[in-house]
Amino acid sequence: MYIEGITLNCIAKIGENRSIFGIYHLITGKKSIQSVHDARIFQVEKYYGIYQTLSRQQFISIINKMTDNEWIVKDMNEGFYHLSSHGKEILEQYFDTNVYHYLDGLTYSGKDNTFIERLYLLVQTYSNVLSKNPSFIPIIDNDKTTNWVKTFFRKNRDPKIAKQIFHELHGLLKMLTDIEAEIFVDRLSGYNYYGLSKEQIAAKHELSKDDVHIILTAITHKLMGMIVKKRESFEILSQLTESQYNNKFITNTANETYQLLMHNYSISDIAIERNLKMNTIYDHIVEIALYDTSFDIGSFVTKREQEEVIQAVKVNQTLKLKTIKEHCDPSITYFQIRLVLTRLNKLLLEGEYHV
Repeated sequence: MYIEGITLNCIAKIGENRSIFGIYHLITGKKSIQSVHDARIFQVEKYYGIYQTLSRQQFISIINKMTDNEWIVKDMNEGFYHLSSHGKEILEQYFDTNVYHYLDGLTYSGKDNTFIERLYLLVQTYSNVLSKNPSFIPIIDNDKTTNWVKTFFRKNRDPKIAKQIFHELHGLLKMLTDIEAEIFVDRLSGYNYYGLSKEQIAAKHELSKDDVHIILTAITHKLMGMIVKKRESFEILSQLTESQYNNKFITNTANETYQLLMHNYSISDIAIERNLKMNTIYDHIVEIALYDTSFDIGSFVTKREQEEVIQAVKVNQTLKLKTIKEHCDPSITYFQIRLVLTRLNKLLLEGEYHV
C-alpha cells in the first residue's frame, strides 16, 4: 500500500498544477530543477528520489490499479486526477504508518544508497574476516563503495571495531518495530550467508516488491537521521555518512555558478566566463535558491515584483507558471516567478495563503 499511499499523497498535494508524470519524475528523483522545485513548493520533499528504479510502465500500472479500485478519478477534459472519498480513506491509513513518518527523500536521496551499500559491505567484510575467510564474493559491485570499505578496513583492523559496529547497529534497530528490524536484518550478509533479495523478503512477509523497496528506503532514512542527530553515539556508523554533505546543490555546475555569484559576477558575466547560455545560468540560480534558504533573491526580483507574483498565486489558486505569468506585469519574467516560488514554502507553512 505504500507506493499507492505516496502517489495518493502527491496527487492530493499537487492537484492540477502538474501532470501525473511530474509525480513520477519526483518519486524517481529526476535530476532537474523542476522536480526539486515541485518537491519543495508542493511540500512533498519526503518523496523526492525514493524509488529511482521505478519504471514508467510500473508507475502507469499503479495509476491504472488505483483508477480501477476507484481510489482516484480522472478528469477526462483536463487529464488530471483527483482523489475519491475512498482514496482519501486509503490516504488516511497511509498517514498512520511509520513509512510516512520515516521518509526524507530530498535530504537523503542518493546519499541513502551510498550509506546502505557501505554498511552492507562493511558488515559482510568484518563477518568474513573474523571467521578467517578473507576471500569472499562481495555483495556490492560498486568500485566507489568497495574502495571506501577497503580503505576503512585497512585503518580499522582491530576486531573490537566489529563489536562496535554490532553495538551501534543494535542500538539503532531497537528504535524500530520488530518487523522493521527483521526486514532490515534480512538484507544483511555475513560469513557463508547472503542476505535475502527484495523478492524473497516480499514473499517471506507477504508484501509487494514495491512495498519492500519503500520500507527499506524509509528505514534507511530513519537510521541516517538518528545517526546524524547523535553522531557522538555512533562513532563508527557516522563515518559511513561522511563526505556526503559537502555540496549543498544538486549539481556541481550550479555550485560553480554560485562561487562566481559570491565574487559579484553578473549573470551575463557568468554566462561568458562559463561559456553557457543565460537560461542555463538562470536555472542554476533557481537551483541555488532552492537549496540555500539564506540566498538573497532580492537582487534578481524586487519586493514589489515578489508581492505581485504572490498575489497572482493567491488570486488564481495555482502554481502553474504560465497562469501566473499571464496575471503579472509583462516585465516580470519566468525566471523571476520561479525564484519567488522557491520562497513560497515558508509562506505555506505560515498559512499566509494556500493553493
